[in-house]
Amino acid sequence: MNAQTAFSSLKRIALLWSVMKSSPRRPIKVHHTWSPLKVAARLLVRYSAGEYGRIVFGILLMFGMSAVMLLQPWPLKLILDSVLGREAPPGQLATFYELTKPTFLVVDPVLGALAFLCVSIVLIQLVTGALNIWSTQELVAIGLRMVFKLRCAIFDHVQRLSLTFHDSTTVGDSLYRIAWDAYSVQTIFNQGVVPTLTAIVTLTGIVAVMFTRDWSLTLAALSVAVPLLVIICRFERRMAARAAQVCQRESDVTSRVQETLSGIRAVQAFGREEYENDRFRRYAEASAQASLELTLIQTSAQFAIAVILACGTAAVIWLAASRTLQGRLSPGDVVLMASYMAMLYKPIEALAYSAAGIQQASAGAMRVFEVLDAVPDVREPRDARPLSGRSKGEIRFEQVSFAYPDRRPALRKVSLDIPAGSSLALVGPSGAGKTTLASLLLRLYDVNSGRITVDGADIRSLTLKSLRSNVGLMLQQNILFGVTVRENIAYGKPDATFDEIRRAARIAGADEFIMALPQQYDTQIGEQGSLLSGGQRQRISLARVFLKDAPILILDEPTLGLDAEAENAIVESLDRLVYGRTTIVVAHNLSTVRHVDQIAVLKEGSVVEIGNHRKLLADAGLYSEMWRLQRNMAQETIV
Repeated sequence: MNAQTAFSSLKRIALLWSVMKSSPRRPIKVHHTWSPLKVAARLLVRYSAGEYGRIVFGILLMFGMSAVMLLQPWPLKLILDSVLGREAPPGQLATFYELTKPTFLVVDPVLGALAFLCVSIVLIQLVTGALNIWSTQELVAIGLRMVFKLRCAIFDHVQRLSLTFHDSTTVGDSLYRIAWDAYSVQTIFNQGVVPTLTAIVTLTGIVAVMFTRDWSLTLAALSVAVPLLVIICRFERRMAARAAQVCQRESDVTSRVQETLSGIRAVQAFGREEYENDRFRRYAEASAQASLELTLIQTSAQFAIAVILACGTAAVIWLAASRTLQGRLSPGDVVLMASYMAMLYKPIEALAYSAAGIQQASAGAMRVFEVLDAVPDVREPRDARPLSGRSKGEIRFEQVSFAYPDRRPALRKVSLDIPAGSSLALVGPSGAGKTTLASLLLRLYDVNSGRITVDGADIRSLTLKSLRSNVGLMLQQNILFGVTVRENIAYGKPDATFDEIRRAARIAGADEFIMALPQQYDTQIGEQGSLLSGGQRQRISLARVFLKDAPILILDEPTLGLDAEAENAIVESLDRLVYGRTTIVVAHNLSTVRHVDQIAVLKEGSVVEIGNHRKLLADAGLYSEMWRLQRNMAQETIV
């Protein structure tokens, strides 16, 4: 084991730790504390299930490779002592040569032994390499399989967590846990458990062989282990801290680029290119400086490891050479002991790195369990029942109150009665609780007090699947995915036929522009529908709701941000959609809700007025004032 190899291993451990710590993330509150070893054990036990046979086989292959590696110094020792020196070859070697003499085509026993030993060097390396490739492939495949299982588990669980969790956790944090923290299980297994077991077996074999040759030289070689471990642990902590800073600086550079390019229209429109260049240079300079400081620590670690290894090597060689001059050891024994000494340091380092690796990877594992152990706020009771068939659409809000965590109440004792097949508009100032009320109906959150019923049943007693399958949702911000038009329309009804999909698109007024796309319904629309206009995205969202054909509709600002022509077209399609369905419309533009059956006016979380358009105008309250302001603004715009 040379200093460069040791340093490379140290660097990998430090950088792994730093990557885990570098991304800016908001912590998730947990109610337990585990030791790193307990976290690692729990993770391995859970996600190694079904892999035990392959794990045992892979570890046995690794043990076999370690056993073959112990033979590597022997051919050179025998060449020095029995071929070039005066020692008689071991009896087993002479016997084997006599049996294989025709193979080597050499008459002289010494030359035959030399040929055999040279071939042995090649064969030992071939067997070692083959076992290494085989065992590595098996064990890495097992580790990656664990990562696959863990990623799928995190992804599945994150989707099922309620919006309270997602409101308090950044998207980047969840992405990091799925993309990177999931690799902690592979790190613990492939860089922790396997190297530890292999190192113990290898170390035991090397020490046993060395003790049979010269126990005092063995103790001298082992004396280097303590200062080597001290240096490794000391520099590992310093490198991990500095590498974390480097990765944070790199993350800052990446974030700066992402933010600037995301707002490139504003940058160019305001002529702020030079300003953004200056900001970027500051971040890039900080990153370069942090990398320089890390390099200084790395080179210092490399120097310290090299000095310790050199001291150990020099001490053992000096003792071995002295005994050779005294006739107590042969030159081959010196080479043998020096070779084993070099091999001895590798498992010692592996034990140190494995312990550090498990400790560090456990940080990622703990972050994984923070997600997996998070309990959804919205849960089905064990005796939850589905809605009986298609819902009638009768909805009641009874004294509903709700507050987001650590915020003021969003709703205060709201009561509303929405008969089946009728329409209700929720209007009011921003922050009045309109969208919150619609979210509670879908059980994206649960009420703090009061209750919501559908067809007379408390929605908390219903299965989430049956409740949400009876509700069609159209949001102010269209949620489209980077797949085909066909897949986006069928998102709420994945088993829909193409004829059903196209019929829904026709009703939504989307079929004409879809057929003009390059691959028509099989056209990829880009991330979040970026290849479509705002009106086109709205129509595809509308077609999705048409296709689902739910008896209850929630329309949250469905015409927000559209021009007058697109808005009129969408309103016409919506008129066809809401016919015969219970509909809740969240709106700021009061002109779009004049014809609904009821209008509930919310202010600071409470219903302050309710009635139809004419009644509310006659009451001369908040609705009437909002209507007058919007009419005046529209007239000023025309002028």
